[in-house]
Amino acid sequence: MIHQLNKEQLKIYHSYGGDMDGIYRNNRATELAVFGNELNTTWVFIASKLHDMELIAKQQTSFEYCKQTLTELLEKTDTETYNLFTEKIPFYADFQQVKQILETIKVFTTDESDTVWAGYDNGKSFLIDLHNDITNIAFCNFETLDKLNLEFAPTSTYQEISLSNGWANEFLNLAQQFDNLYEKIKK
Repeated sequence: MIHQLNKEQLKIYHSYGGDMDGIYRNNRATELAVFGNELNTTWVFIASKLHDMELIAKQQTSFEYCKQTLTELLEKTDTETYNLFTEKIPFYADFQQVKQILETIKVFTTDESDTVWAGYDNGKSFLIDLHNDITNIAFCNFETLDKLNLEFAPTSTYQEISLSNGWANEFLNLAQQFDNLYEKIKK
């Protein structure tokens, strides 16, 4: 079991091109010490997660697989190492920016917000739906991204809520940001 993968372990892995026999052949005490008693387990974990990043980047995994992989990475790596892995997914950073846009909408919305014109009984039910979208976007869910594309459309969910609650100008800025990211991700 891996305790916490770090960038030094990842750096050594890459220096050997993923060849575990290479680190054993060189038998450098300082490199081996970085892994402690977990060299085999850690090496296999790194190889597995790099392969997962490649599959996710090519959009050859289900959303659940992507979510499970990224969650496991979050749990077993430090922040810097997590970022080194997710940099291999070309659209990951863009999805995180979409998440920030949704977080901004969440700040503008309360349980008491007027959401009737957007098809919600109350702000609370809208916030529940928004929270689910934020979670899905954080893990690169393309179906949710397409759903959001409709919700950012003129006279749709977010614009109606912004008009009813006094943040229409902010909506226009957020919608433009979303449209740019959506185009970039879908290329």
